[in-house]
Amino acid sequence: MQLRVDRTVFSVLAAFILLCLLPASCLLGGYGLLTLRPLATPTMSLVGSVRATATAQALEIAAQPTPTSTATPTAQPTATDTPYPTVEPTATSAPEPAAQSTATDTALPVPTSQPTPTNTPLPTSTNTPEPPPTPPPPTSLTRGPYLQWVRSHSIIIAWETSSEVDGVVEYGTTQAYGSTASDFNWTTRHAVTLEDLNSHTTYRYRVKTRGQVLSDDRTFKSAAGPGQTSFTFVVIGDTHSGVFEFPRRQREIDAMHRANVDTIAAIAPGFFIHVGDLVEEGSDLAGWNDFFAIEGNLMSRIAMFPTLGNHERNHQNYFDLFYLPHNERWYSFDYGNAHFICLEIDGYGDPSPGGEQYLWLQSDLANTDKTWRFVFFHFPAYNSGYYGSDPGAQAYLVPLFQQYGVDVVFSGHQHNYQRNVADGITYFVTGGGGQFTNSPGSFAWTMHSEETRHILKLSITGNTLGGVAVRPDGSEFDPFTLTAD
Repeated sequence: MQLRVDRTVFSVLAAFILLCLLPASCLLGGYGLLTLRPLATPTMSLVGSVRATATAQALEIAAQPTPTSTATPTAQPTATDTPYPTVEPTATSAPEPAAQSTATDTALPVPTSQPTPTNTPLPTSTNTPEPPPTPPPPTSLTRGPYLQWVRSHSIIIAWETSSEVDGVVEYGTTQAYGSTASDFNWTTRHAVTLEDLNSHTTYRYRVKTRGQVLSDDRTFKSAAGPGQTSFTFVVIGDTHSGVFEFPRRQREIDAMHRANVDTIAAIAPGFFIHVGDLVEEGSDLAGWNDFFAIEGNLMSRIAMFPTLGNHERNHQNYFDLFYLPHNERWYSFDYGNAHFICLEIDGYGDPSPGGEQYLWLQSDLANTDKTWRFVFFHFPAYNSGYYGSDPGAQAYLVPLFQQYGVDVVFSGHQHNYQRNVADGITYFVTGGGGQFTNSPGSFAWTMHSEETRHILKLSITGNTLGGVAVRPDGSEFDPFTLTAD
């Protein structure tokens, strides 16, 4: 009997402890802090009946109401599940995530890295324009504009400025222009190519930099295309600008040079050729300035094709100032139904067979099919003056001229006028651009010679070439006519 009572008391206490632990395990287990493992099955045979008896006795002793739900490890407690003073979750402190808050919800703290949006309106655009880019400092023209390498569909406009700026050309067939071509390199020396021109058409143009117009309105005429067989051109030579050691002599040279330039301007040719000795000393930039002061206005409207003379001294100034085809020493271009070839026969260029210039000339002549073929260079192949004929030109170049049907050759160097004919080719010496003149002689090839300053005017109409020499006073002499084969 004593053993029975002790076992009963033990069962009651075990049941009591179990009932106390079950709510705590549910509470703590819900927070993930405690996980109760199922108790091992008791090994005593009277456990089942003792548990029921002990439970009833314990409830009577404690005067506690009987739980309304079966206590199992997984049952969730309700607000009335347990009378014990253990803190249980309520509807407002449940650890589960709350539903989407409403206007009356207590707001959670907002992270400082994600500020709460406000109703401040976004900035709206206004009519205040953006400030313009800072304009370049004022500049001015120091040379030009002047025309270079005119072709039927393009031309080069060159000029120089007092400071480094970008370059723009406005151009078109009316003074409204309508087209622009630009060089965005900031420099003092500018050369801009105008493309997609109509052949043999007059255009208007002016040069400017960003926000500043530099020149007044000028005109140029694009080159005659292959179908154009009527045009005029002019040849001049030996202007010798910059003879500063003899001021009185220089004044006369410049006066004659200006008079010849005025004659060219009045003729208004499609282009003009200079056969060398543009300046007295090629290394002297002041002499070049003198040359452009006299010819600059003409060159802004009519393109010039020059060749090197011995007084240019093969100096870099020549190559800096002009923008010519090929290597600028020797080159060729087409104009209408004519092909023009420039050579370097100035004491620096090599005309000998097998040389670079000779091979280029041979190839160039072989690949043209134009009606007219003209060649120009400085030292004459045939000369009746005291400088004499250039032996290299006569020995090496003349055979090529004969082989490939050259019609006319222009040279300078001797300061007078000569029209010479040898083996069916006409050789002009036209060195009367401005420098003091000297007297010519007379040889078997001499058709006409005269000591005078002059320019040579030539006009092509189909397969006929008409020409005449013109003195600075406008008087003409030695008219001639040639016919192409």
